[in-house]
Amino acid sequence: MAAGWQMTGPPASAADLPERARAAQYRTGNECSRGAMNELIARVKGMILAPAQEWRAIQREPVELVPLFTRYVMILAAIPAIAGMLMLMAFGFFFTAITTAIVGYVMSLVGVIVMAKIVEILAPKFGGPSDADAALKLAAFAPTVAWVAGGAIIIPILGALVALIGALYALYTLYLGVPIVMRVPQEKALVFTLAVIGVAIVVNIAVRVLTGIFV
Repeated sequence: MAAGWQMTGPPASAADLPERARAAQYRTGNECSRGAMNELIARVKGMILAPAQEWRAIQREPVELVPLFTRYVMILAAIPAIAGMLMLMAFGFFFTAITTAIVGYVMSLVGVIVMAKIVEILAPKFGGPSDADAALKLAAFAPTVAWVAGGAIIIPILGALVALIGALYALYTLYLGVPIVMRVPQEKALVFTLAVIGVAIVVNIAVRVLTGIFV
């Protein structure tokens, strides 16, 4: 046998090929999952520690609805829903815990879409463009801190305080993101932010009244 042709093992049989292909696909899938999780963690850290800088990075990125939801929004929105469910279960309210968690989770996801539409509609009235993609970015990433801090509600009393602080900080990050992502003039950013919050509250109350959902 020529020196350059050394066999390192038995040749793969036809039966082995699908199994090896599946193994390679599994490894690739795991690597992609780890990469997506690392990106999520980095984004959360950025929104907490340096929100203005993170908004500039977000402003430059392309956005797609489905990946944004499945890889970010749906994961983080589940944190307060699960925490609240566990807290209620600890007090014995099993059915209430499950129904409240499901309804609250769904409302959070729908809320992102509604908020995005509100931002898109109001932006031109404050000197910004009617940009659906930018509005989706703002609506999806602004609640980051609130979702993460919402996990603390599993701790009675103190957890509620942490969640409240997280919600207020999320409003601050929304304000920071308005001039960067939506290109609303800085001098109108605060009024625009308050207008978006006000309309969102009215819409939220209207939806809950019409559906009879108060959670």
